[in-house]
Amino acid sequence: MSANTTLEKENAELKHELRQLKISRHLERFHTIFESSRLPSKIIGPDLKIIEVNMALVELLGYSLKEDIVGTRIIDYSPVDQHEHWEILQANIWKKKTPFFKLETSLIRKDGSVIWCHITSILFPERQGFLGYSVIEDITDQRLLKLHKEEFISVASHELKTPITSLQANLQLMSRLLNGETLSKEKMIEMTRNAEKHVLKLSYLVNNLLSSTRLDQGHLSLDKTSFILAELIEDCCTHIRLEGKYHIDFTGDPAFTLFADRHKLDQVLVNLVNNAVKYAAGSFEIRIDASHSDGFTKVSVSDFGQGIAPENIVNLFDRYFRLGHDNNKNSGLGLGLYISAEIIRLHGGQIGVESELGKETTFWFTIPDRAETI
Repeated sequence: MSANTTLEKENAELKHELRQLKISRHLERFHTIFESSRLPSKIIGPDLKIIEVNMALVELLGYSLKEDIVGTRIIDYSPVDQHEHWEILQANIWKKKTPFFKLETSLIRKDGSVIWCHITSILFPERQGFLGYSVIEDITDQRLLKLHKEEFISVASHELKTPITSLQANLQLMSRLLNGETLSKEKMIEMTRNAEKHVLKLSYLVNNLLSSTRLDQGHLSLDKTSFILAELIEDCCTHIRLEGKYHIDFTGDPAFTLFADRHKLDQVLVNLVNNAVKYAAGSFEIRIDASHSDGFTKVSVSDFGQGIAPENIVNLFDRYFRLGHDNNKNSGLGLGLYISAEIIRLHGGQIGVESELGKETTFWFTIPDRAETI
């Protein structure tokens, strides 16, 4: 063997050792980051067997020790109907040698609960071959919000369609009757009131939709003025009086002046009165009370219907939570009480509900005399 050949061989061996040392250093740094990361992570082999996990993933899956998970297969934590997700990942990462792969699927925690995850996997070299490194992001809340929004759009479309269809039918009938010159004054008044009722419902729905959008964008602001509370209550109950079957009784100082955003408090009161009608069932009496104490005005809206089940009360002011006439979660847009709570919060007040099954329900809110807008 010539001196040049020997030198070339030694040079090649040295380069190989340097490469191995560089890889080793990179791997050591990688494992340090892997262990300390707050992002749930795992390392799996071509057979989907879990080789290593960090504590963030252990906690995400509801376990306490790494040993509980290492040695199992990631597919063991997957619902049966989603095993194919991991089989697709397996084929892409190892068979097709795709260096980067994303996946959205669900995993089963130790307690049996299911979480939705966004999984990003990369292929990386190890001494034994290629392994898969995955970062797992819990997207359960985002997915539920997405499902709520999809359901909301469906419900909103239905809720808007009903008054529009009724309004259109009223106008068509009025047009036919007018053309035929057979319209009585009483019939005209009835149809006009019916049309006005549906216009008010449309206005109510559109106001809630607009307020929800402004809340999302952080653009919901207050325009405070001084006004007489009794006049606001009188105006906001017009749509209920058009029904002709509910009696609204106001108790409080008829001359009391409130400093707040009149338009938005009108929206709150309309929401609360609508809820009183919804929950009142066979009761046709609604009581609105206003009192003032310690720098706050408290307004309450009470009905004397079936009440609200305790398990539903805690969710009433949540976005998209819909409670029907029979205490089942199935009616309305699920925005009214949520928006009302945000409006009262902006005023610096509080909102709440008290209910007793079979007797009555009272929604209430407080407004400070002259608090700065939050």
